[in-house]
Amino acid sequence: MPPADRAFVDPPWDHPLDVDRALLLIPENATISGMFYQALMEGGKRRNVAIRFKEPRYLPFRFYSLRDFAELLVQASPLFHPGVSLREGLRRIGRGGPAALLKSTLGKVTLGAASGVHDVVAAFAKTYPLNVKPSSCTIERADLSSMVVRLSAPHFLDCHHVGAFEGTLDHAGVKGGVRIAKRADTAAELLLQWR
Repeated sequence: MPPADRAFVDPPWDHPLDVDRALLLIPENATISGMFYQALMEGGKRRNVAIRFKEPRYLPFRFYSLRDFAELLVQASPLFHPGVSLREGLRRIGRGGPAALLKSTLGKVTLGAASGVHDVVAAFAKTYPLNVKPSSCTIERADLSSMVVRLSAPHFLDCHHVGAFEGTLDHAGVKGGVRIAKRADTAAELLLQWR
């Protein structure tokens, strides 16, 4: 392992998640694009499980409460992925992030137009501040078989968002993994590696 990568570790998949604390970390005014609410709603319908949404429908380009969305993720996780830890369930839901994004015009223009793993990851990263407010996502470094992404997001950083980047690698057509170096509860670098 290169010296610069020594701080990166596997996410804590089996560690308990303090949901109450995680929800309190999300600012009251934080929002997320309705396309992700829609994806969660569609996931429940596909699996024939009932999730208690506050609204009967969500518009893809309207913004809704991120805290409410995070509560829905916690509710959906054991229904979508029974028998795994909450963190693992949130990770698996996160893997669907690129597919949800691709259903939107923004996703088709950015992620859909990208080719090659570097371009796909960069395109996905650029959509963060457009869809999750507040958030930021930048590429810190890239080489032939890895990238370091600096991510700031107020919800489930070490599980749901790790899954989103795993899904991005899958979308790019490569086999790989994501390790994390947390800087704070809502900020980290992610090491994406593939072969």
